[in-house]
Amino acid sequence: MTCIQCAAELADGAVFCSTCGTPQINDPGAATITIKLPDDPVLAQLRKELAGDYEVEKELGRGGMAVVYKAVEVQLQRTVALKVVPPENSGGTTTAERFKREARMAASLDHANIIPVYRVAQAGNLLYMSMKFVEGRALDAIIEQQGPLPIPVVLEVLRCSAHALAYAHEHGIVHRDIKGANILIDKDGRVVVSDFGIARAVEEKSMTASGMIIGTPYFMSPEQCGGLKVGPQSDQYSLGIMAFQMLTGEVPFDADSVMGIIQHHYMTPVPDIRQVRDDVPTELLNAIYRALNKDVADRYEQTSLLADALDAVPDPEGLSRRDAQQMLRALTAGEAVPKIRTASLPPLAPTGVMPRPASMPHIPTVVKKAPPKSKAPLYAGIGVGAVAVAAGLYFTVLKPKDGAVAPVGSAGAAAIEPDSGGVKFTGLPDGARISIDSKDIDGTQARLPKGQYPYRITATGYLPEQSAFTIVGGKDVDIPVTMRKDLAAAQAALAAKQQSRAQPTGGGSAPPPQPAAPAANGTISVGTDVTIADITIDGVSIGKGRAFNVSTRSGTHTLRISADGYEPYSQSITIPANGPLSLGKISLKPKGGE
Repeated sequence: MTCIQCAAELADGAVFCSTCGTPQINDPGAATITIKLPDDPVLAQLRKELAGDYEVEKELGRGGMAVVYKAVEVQLQRTVALKVVPPENSGGTTTAERFKREARMAASLDHANIIPVYRVAQAGNLLYMSMKFVEGRALDAIIEQQGPLPIPVVLEVLRCSAHALAYAHEHGIVHRDIKGANILIDKDGRVVVSDFGIARAVEEKSMTASGMIIGTPYFMSPEQCGGLKVGPQSDQYSLGIMAFQMLTGEVPFDADSVMGIIQHHYMTPVPDIRQVRDDVPTELLNAIYRALNKDVADRYEQTSLLADALDAVPDPEGLSRRDAQQMLRALTAGEAVPKIRTASLPPLAPTGVMPRPASMPHIPTVVKKAPPKSKAPLYAGIGVGAVAVAAGLYFTVLKPKDGAVAPVGSAGAAAIEPDSGGVKFTGLPDGARISIDSKDIDGTQARLPKGQYPYRITATGYLPEQSAFTIVGGKDVDIPVTMRKDLAAAQAALAAKQQSRAQPTGGGSAPPPQPAAPAANGTISVGTDVTIADITIDGVSIGKGRAFNVSTRSGTHTLRISADGYEPYSQSITIPANGPLSLGKISLKPKGGE
């Protein structure tokens, strides 16, 4: 049976709801019983204060700071969600100021995958914000019902979420509470990120003085657990946790207490997803495990690079993005989708040493764990003092000094096992050099003992590429590499070549060369709806793909996008000095108007 008030699942014959406390009618054959539901003083006051502007219908949900109601904006006759701070929470200046900051920042974001904010105001002693009402379901509710999700669905959710976060980060805003409950799927299968309620502008530090940790422990980054300054990489980590949950049906770190979860975030290697399901593309695993590195410096330098990496993951054979959206529409509507069969997650590896940066973890052979216990949400309000022991232990004892990593087989690290495996890099440009564990190798292949290894690839005209890989159980590892063009260097070389051609020839003496003024660089983000497109700037190829984020010289340039079967697209763009230019997604027109 379900609760007549909040629709929570209840045991048959329950007299009261264990979630909201509402009395239940448990005898369908009994005479009609009138039950007076508890009054909601905030709802009553909201209806009174906003009469004529909004028709407030019902409560949709509540968090630690605010309550969300469904309402209709009278003048425009559109359904909206009203996020309201109750009087008991809005009395203090800190909460009110945080809410106003949230509203200002959220209202400044204009992205297809971020819920738009319509209005911010105060009614009596109620602070409220009006935003778009999304008719659909939250991702955590879908996972709760469905369990592990199909790969196309996982990719669609991650790609949309990553691009939304990259956009927010480029505007100086960090979400700080990425989790399934804050990722909404509308009835059309569109993914939107909600609740920038505890987001803060990266530059604003005044709100950190309270020493409060804000977030949900299952999804919090190590630095967030310790009450330290967080940045875009913290959202990357949380997105990685969410990706792990979508693929396996469970979060990677669980414990009987908040402190236990925090300790795992600091010191426990992320379980190996490949032990749970074997259909996950290697490129997707690489992106997830890089985002889940313990050290901020080992994650993506920019979230746009994470979004690019996810865009580059090949779609499962025979399935397109349209198929993924169709699956999401079905899941949002509660329709049956074939279940993904997975193995149980192994017990968490012992803590005590900072894991090496890794795109794929090495996990020793372990026995299967008992069925997972039900996890009730654990929400924030954790003081810095509560995590001082774990934070101090990690950052003063366990964290490698100066970015150093203990070599495999050293004290405190896992001993090298006798079996070994090979690693092979493919897709490299001419002249590329590869170093593994800071040692150069000859060619594109190497054979190594079992363990985890960071690598770095450099090539003239390309930006360096670095990540890590794992040799497990004597198996070989193939690493496809897609290096991004160093557009700024290519443009500088082209300009130097043109200047050289312009020098006078013959008997006359050429004027002495003048030192070139250093050119300021900017960045450009651009994508297209075609899977494989050629993108060039000033005739210099960025590469083939569907989304790119590259550094280039500031100033006016010509952008060109072309693909087989489509009309080429050309546009003059101006890239600001030391600033990003985001063009979003550009649609190409099929040839012949098809």
